[in-house]
Amino acid sequence: MRSLPLICILALSAAPALATAPEVPSNAPFLVLADNLDEPNGYGFCIDTAGRGQTDILQAHTCKPARQGRGPHDTQFAYDAVAQRVESVAFPGQCMQVLRSPYTTVFGLLTCSDHPRQQFLLSEQDGTLRMVEEPSLCVSVSGQTVAAGPWSRRDLALTVCDDTDATLKQWTFVAE
Repeated sequence: MRSLPLICILALSAAPALATAPEVPSNAPFLVLADNLDEPNGYGFCIDTAGRGQTDILQAHTCKPARQGRGPHDTQFAYDAVAQRVESVAFPGQCMQVLRSPYTTVFGLLTCSDHPRQQFLLSEQDGTLRMVEEPSLCVSVSGQTVAAGPWSRRDLALTVCDDTDATLKQWTFVAE
């Protein structure tokens, strides 16, 4: 049996960890962070309504397992490339919108409209979900995972894309 020299072992242990893709158990459609990060089930983080059922605020939450015969989960969102909107599947006619004030930015779930803060471009090149109104800004997740009952969650954030770690800003849209 051959063994690696100590210098090779040290070099391998110093190498950055490769991104781990989540194994999403949800029915499509959904928008999931491309890197599982530290979601303990390996399910990944999907865009979700905060709390149970329909709420006005969005977050990133453990992608929930499919539930047969009970309708869509609140973690199911569709990306419409023509309208450039992110729309809830569980709550039709409700879309993600950036809500900004001088003090904070949150993502809300509001009636779909032509409002410029409901328009996003999902880049096929780098996986970012950028505001059409301000393409230097993208939808990302916070760096901290918080327990949410049996699941986990992270806050959504609007960040300068060039200054944000790729693992926190790259999304995958699964349509089917």
